[in-house]
Amino acid sequence: MPAAAAPEAAVAPSESPSAAASTNASATSADDASDSAVETEGLKEAVERDLGKTVEQFNAESKVSEEVAEIREKLSHEGIKASASVNGTTAEIKVSKADEVKAKKVLDSSSTKTASITTEIGAIKNVGDVYEEVLENVKPSELTRLTAIINTKEGLQIIAGGPAAAERKSRSTPSKSSAVMSLTLEEFVEQAKGVELVEGSGPAKTSAANDYFGAMGYFVDKTGGPSATSTICSAGFNAWAPNGADAIITAGHCTDDGQGKIFGIAEQSKPNSLDAIGAPLGTFGFSQFGGPNNSGAPTGNDEPGTDIAVIDNINPELNLPALVSNWPAAGPREGSVKVTGVSKAVAGAEACSSGRTTGWSCSEIIGDGVFFVLGLKNDLRAVEGYLANNPGQTVLDQGDSGGPVMVGSRAVGINSANSEGEDGEPNTSDDIAMYTSLSDVQSKGYIKGYQVKFFVNAPMVTSASNGAEVKPGAKLSGDVTDASSGTKVNVIVDGNVVDTVTVDSSGNFSFTAPQTEGAFNFTLEAVNGLNKSEQVNGNVVVVAPKPTPTPTQPTDSTDEPAESATPTQPTDSTDEPSESASPSSSAEPTASASDEPSKSTEAKDPKKDEPKQDAPKKEEPLAETGAGSVPLIAAGGALALIGAAVLLLRRSARRHG
Repeated sequence: MPAAAAPEAAVAPSESPSAAASTNASATSADDASDSAVETEGLKEAVERDLGKTVEQFNAESKVSEEVAEIREKLSHEGIKASASVNGTTAEIKVSKADEVKAKKVLDSSSTKTASITTEIGAIKNVGDVYEEVLENVKPSELTRLTAIINTKEGLQIIAGGPAAAERKSRSTPSKSSAVMSLTLEEFVEQAKGVELVEGSGPAKTSAANDYFGAMGYFVDKTGGPSATSTICSAGFNAWAPNGADAIITAGHCTDDGQGKIFGIAEQSKPNSLDAIGAPLGTFGFSQFGGPNNSGAPTGNDEPGTDIAVIDNINPELNLPALVSNWPAAGPREGSVKVTGVSKAVAGAEACSSGRTTGWSCSEIIGDGVFFVLGLKNDLRAVEGYLANNPGQTVLDQGDSGGPVMVGSRAVGINSANSEGEDGEPNTSDDIAMYTSLSDVQSKGYIKGYQVKFFVNAPMVTSASNGAEVKPGAKLSGDVTDASSGTKVNVIVDGNVVDTVTVDSSGNFSFTAPQTEGAFNFTLEAVNGLNKSEQVNGNVVVVAPKPTPTPTQPTDSTDEPAESATPTQPTDSTDEPSESASPSSSAEPTASASDEPSKSTEAKDPKKDEPKQDAPKKEEPLAETGAGSVPLIAAGGALALIGAAVLLLRRSARRHG
């Protein structure tokens, strides 16, 4: 909720804002608010009261809803029409039989394990298909009965306000030329396969009409001050304007088709109370309610419209954190829920909305599609969004318009309207809350450049601890908890961004260490548009791996003795010692050979010509450095065998001489 200043003295609601209303911001700053717990008193009470679940269950089921909505979006990109719904932590995605194989491939490539694919014979219709067919085939007088066209867990539904006023006609398969603008809703549903007609309470009324209460809301009047025609709405999500300034996203109908002016914050101590007119808030910027230029449906525009507005020129004395009030008993600023991103919702998802009239309440979304609302000129406005159960108007009521709607900690919609039934029983045709779809607002660029403020968790490196040694160019990986789609990580070195990497759907990212050796100090920052996380410092040491030593090759000094010891070219110096040589004293020839050095011994280091008993000490360092000792041993064995052979030859010659 937007930050507001508590007045120094209570100001009567009928008075205009004055200097007596202090403009000192009392809301927590974005930095300080990062420590606020999501599971605060108001949220826990609302989830248990309205849904009969724990906060942990609520968060787990919200995650499933978000994943399934993303899968449906992927299927749409592949040209596959699909309907989706959730039931707790399980989900169902329905496609046509012809698209089954392709759809399962998309599902298999996703991270969710909770969704299953079911099929129907024939083509799948979506809300857009039915919406276009209704505009082409149904009488204009029948359009005033429309409440909504939505996807539900049970299938497509058209919700209408009462019995048809025109005479019902039985038509089988009329041609398009004869059917255009001639059918009643009943006749249309008879011909439209897979569509159900549900009787409802008629077109919804906007939630802002004739409310004069205040607190975490804001006052609106055409005169710019309080009057008998003033209305009150609730602020939605705090946001960033395209230029980086503070802004607020709220409902378009709160602007009275662009004629209304905000004249102050509505201060309150509890829901549905009014204490005083508070500090100035800002001014309306872009707004649209229904079609372009606030047009009704279906006056020339075939596309459903929206119900969205932005508030610019925010009072600089205010602080607008990425928080939504969950209305604990202590007051609207005493409990809050973090916003962590923007998402879509599907039928069966459990959403919580917040507003200055009903406070924080939760309900199941019964469908997504198009709903129809009475406009300022008593015309019909079409809005793309969601419908939810609203038993006894406890979830959404007059004055809640413009407030935020969340599934888990993700922003999904804006409070738009309610349709009040007569029996008070919560079902698809009675007591309905209607929410503008934020994903539709973003995808169609209604408020291009504006972005919901939300918290981005700081990135953490998981592949290496600080101070760890890594190879040049090593891959360093990490994760960002609960990262919203579109999150990136900036790698900052010496105050400059040297790399920006994308965070995947599981929250993982990676970047590379430099090729140069030495300490690598870096700072990481997760960003999503203008939303940024805290900066986290890290460091590793880039160290080149030690080269693997190659085995030492035998030197000439070890080869030459073998040449001099061959029986083909015996010398006197080598023959005589060989007579006294024995298998246990193979070092003797080397010692005697030093008296008359051969060609090979002349190049030796003098130290290597010392008595052979020192030789074992010289072989040990070679083994320690990785050099192979086997060639030396083999060479020594060869010398001994050769020496023995020469000795035998000489003795044999003497016997026969």
